[in-house]
Amino acid sequence: MKIVLFKNTIESQEFFSFELAKCFKAMGHEIFIYDCADPITSKKILDKFVEIGNTVFLSFNFNGMINDPLLCEKNGKDPVYLKKTGIPIINIVVDHPYYYHREFVNIPEKYIQISIDENHRDYMRRFFPEINAENIVYLGGTQLIPYVSGTFEPGSEKVTAGKNDLIPFFDRKNDIIFCGNYMKPEYFEKYLKGCDKTVIDFYHGILAALKKEPHRTLEDVAIERIVGEFGDDANDAYLRDCLENMIFLDLQIRHFFRGMAVSAIADAGYKITVYGAGYDELPCSHPENIINMGNVDSVTCLKAIANARVSLNIMPWFKKGGHDRVYNTCLNGALCLSDTSEALLRQFTDGKDIVFYGLENLRDFKDGIAGKYAYLFDNINEMKDIAEAGYENALKNHTWSSRAVELECIMKKALV
Repeated sequence: MKIVLFKNTIESQEFFSFELAKCFKAMGHEIFIYDCADPITSKKILDKFVEIGNTVFLSFNFNGMINDPLLCEKNGKDPVYLKKTGIPIINIVVDHPYYYHREFVNIPEKYIQISIDENHRDYMRRFFPEINAENIVYLGGTQLIPYVSGTFEPGSEKVTAGKNDLIPFFDRKNDIIFCGNYMKPEYFEKYLKGCDKTVIDFYHGILAALKKEPHRTLEDVAIERIVGEFGDDANDAYLRDCLENMIFLDLQIRHFFRGMAVSAIADAGYKITVYGAGYDELPCSHPENIINMGNVDSVTCLKAIANARVSLNIMPWFKKGGHDRVYNTCLNGALCLSDTSEALLRQFTDGKDIVFYGLENLRDFKDGIAGKYAYLFDNINEMKDIAEAGYENALKNHTWSSRAVELECIMKKALV
């Protein structure tokens, strides 16, 4: 099988593509990486590479299907190349579908959407039932291989790493880290500029409900309140249009809890090293405990995790899915301290190969995130055992290699 992936896109998505490319090549498939920054050269190579009936596109967030001047028309919105050739595209959507309503307008015939959270699939079933979006494949994790991870070069698919390549647990530089950007929740209020007070209060009511009940999804809370306000007039078409305009709430609630989690550790008196932009604006009683390393790329995050004992995770409001930050943490030998999702509760066992905290009692020192971390900090041998068990679990079940096997089945079916 011939597989086309994409580079010079979003940095994290390029990283995922390179890791999968290595896996697929090792499985015996032919790989071409389309350079979105050089479409003229890439299109010429693509035309020679393609074998109709034996070629698939594999993309993240519609790469190759939108915005390319040679693969698309109508200002990059119409994927004419895929429509004319009939080449299947397997599109892994790593965000909630309400970010992509406009992209769903020009879906080619052989389009298959993969979700990384069951709620995202259910959203597609309800609001876009005409689109093939039944498949669930979680993101994978990567064990750092210096000078190889995050690249796709000849021979790189043959390089492997194992437990003996990990930095010994007691020799690690940082006690706890977090990888991810931060934006003050107030920043997103700009999207309400010009709205009247009734509308502003409505949106603020949704946000307040999510803060109070963080186990719920944005769409559940929003639909409940819209139906309560408009009754039978709030049919699915109306709800779909409303939800598209609530993306800023998704970002706002994510960053609210991200800030709460990081500051909870710092305010409890523990040093936490953060890799990401925006932490100079984080409200915190003890900012001196936050070691700010600034915005970094995926490989730098892996290096940081590989030299930490604990890596904090805050799920991006995925209530049923998994996330690469969890699997990366485990595969690089750190203990993952995370809030929960249905997928993570199936995949891991609290206190055995992961440590869970709840968003509901985040600031509670006894039962919240700081209390959980304080116990680990005082019981480092137990911390080490949990990290090692997490490594074994992730190595067996949650690498990009295991995801490549799942994706291979979907791609082969798409060619039938």
